[in-house]
Amino acid sequence: MNEFHLAVEMTFVSTPHGTDEQFEEFLDEVVLQLDNIGREANLAARLGDRVADFAASVTANDFTMAAAAFLMDLRTALHAAGCHTAGWPVFEATDHKVRELLEA
Repeated sequence: MNEFHLAVEMTFVSTPHGTDEQFEEFLDEVVLQLDNIGREANLAARLGDRVADFAASVTANDFTMAAAAFLMDLRTALHAAGCHTAGWPVFEATDHKVRELLEA
């Protein structure tokens, strides 16, 4: 097994349009949900552009399996953060990129 350092950049839209503060609260909830399922992740975001970059280290046999595991956990956390929070705008991903981060 190898450790892969991955980042997923996602762009979001919301209906109705949410504030930067609401988007930040949404992203905080996504990170909390990732933590709840045992996936430690770091978050960087451009709130005004509705872009979030989630990064994590994943142990797997290869990059494909690592990416699949991280995407599955991220999807679970996004679902938990967006589907059960009454009164929040719905933020929907419109784009995502998965890339392997190399050691510095």
